[in-house]
Amino acid sequence: MVMPCAICASLGKSCCKGYQIYLTPGDISRISDYLKVSDFYTVEPPVLTDIEPDYDPLWLPMIMSEDHQVRVLKRGADKQCCLATDSGCLLPLDRRPLICRLFPYDFKENCILGIDQSCPISKDRNWQTVLDRMDMTEAKANLWRDLLYEEIRDKNSPAGSILSCLSCENG
Repeated sequence: MVMPCAICASLGKSCCKGYQIYLTPGDISRISDYLKVSDFYTVEPPVLTDIEPDYDPLWLPMIMSEDHQVRVLKRGADKQCCLATDSGCLLPLDRRPLICRLFPYDFKENCILGIDQSCPISKDRNWQTVLDRMDMTEAKANLWRDLLYEEIRDKNSPAGSILSCLSCENG
């Protein structure tokens, strides 16, 4: 079976194209250890149009540095992630940025909200079956989400303490 993500990548329409892909310090460490280089990311101002309207409103304040910059994967002139290939990501799943592991799940700090409508599998009535076959279960998504916010809080503890007091609207 060809994985849906590989199909999108081969068509040049992957979720890796056109978006800033945020990196936690843990992501940088995992990727650096695997690639044996550290020139795969940059620090730049956030592209506000990359943030979808239903994202957690505290997401951007959590990930931005005091000088209003974010750590993101480098992208080429075509806005494609530097780690994307025609067959998908260059990295094994356990080395990918946490934000990439979570896609196509929509999330807030305390819950998984559902499936991102921009992903083609969201149009499939059996999207949960597709994700299960890809071994991208909601249980794994919850673990990745928890780790993502843990790594963010370690770097930005004041915002993290605010977020830990909030409850999820849908959960």
